[in-house]
Amino acid sequence: MATIVKRVVGALLALVGLALTAVGVWFAAQLGTSGTAEFVVHPATADPVLIGPDVLNRVDGDVVITATPTPGGSMWMALANPSDADAVVGGSKHLAVTSVTVSDWSLDTASTGTGTAPELGAADLWRQQDEAKGPVTLTVKQSGAPETLVVKAQGGQLNTLTLSVTDKSWFVEAVVAALIGLFLLVAGVVLLTARRPRHHGAAEVRPVPEVSEAEAPEAPAPEAPLVPVGSGGTSDPDRAVGAQDGSDPTLPLRATTVRSPRPADDVPDADGPDADGTSRTDADSADAPDHTDPTDPHDPQEVTR
Repeated sequence: MATIVKRVVGALLALVGLALTAVGVWFAAQLGTSGTAEFVVHPATADPVLIGPDVLNRVDGDVVITATPTPGGSMWMALANPSDADAVVGGSKHLAVTSVTVSDWSLDTASTGTGTAPELGAADLWRQQDEAKGPVTLTVKQSGAPETLVVKAQGGQLNTLTLSVTDKSWFVEAVVAALIGLFLLVAGVVLLTARRPRHHGAAEVRPVPEVSEAEAPEAPAPEAPLVPVGSGGTSDPDRAVGAQDGSDPTLPLRATTVRSPRPADDVPDADGPDADGTSRTDADSADAPDHTDPTDPHDPQEVTR
């Protein structure tokens, strides 16, 4: 349901954005950077043409009117108060400009009245008037509104009537509208093309097999700590000693004393008295050094491992 609503909203945004973008681009191209709008009509008539305040004073800016006769003709144009202009023209046949059409940039006209119009240039009620052979241009300022403009061809027909209005803000507004429409168009397309997220099933988790105590590997026995041999102390011969220079540990050695053999002349031949009657054992005992004293540790004959 949410996906359907999202797509409907996306379609509406895309359509609105497309329309707004097209309108903005079209207005910007027609108005130009100056923001000038021109509305044209080709009446091809010799009757007077009236442009009332509903058209002249509809905008805040100045309105420029240009009348072009057929080749060889001349134009007359005058500006007056709406009531004065209606009184002069009266019920004679004339063409009235009622509105403008933006789609084709044209002026809408309607024919009304009967009979021939009087001589318009002879009246003294005109605020501003101009007459020339060929095209005639008159600028209507909004400070004198409301006003009515009367245009009449002399010696020919009115070929083209152009109304121009300039407003630079129109071009800026057209560009902004085009950008907003483009944004809405992109947003709508994104909503339309967004794919529904796929819901994947839960990942299968395999059970961990139980390991019995018989199959479990035995943990290695902890190694005995290495005890360095301290200076001046004894070490346990049953424990390994780590070398301080990074070599493999060795077992401490017990101090062993090796005595040198007794010289052969010190050994008596036999126990008994000598020729002089002295006991050899006693003499040896008296002359021989006492071997029961502790051995000198500095004796070079002693070897300590």
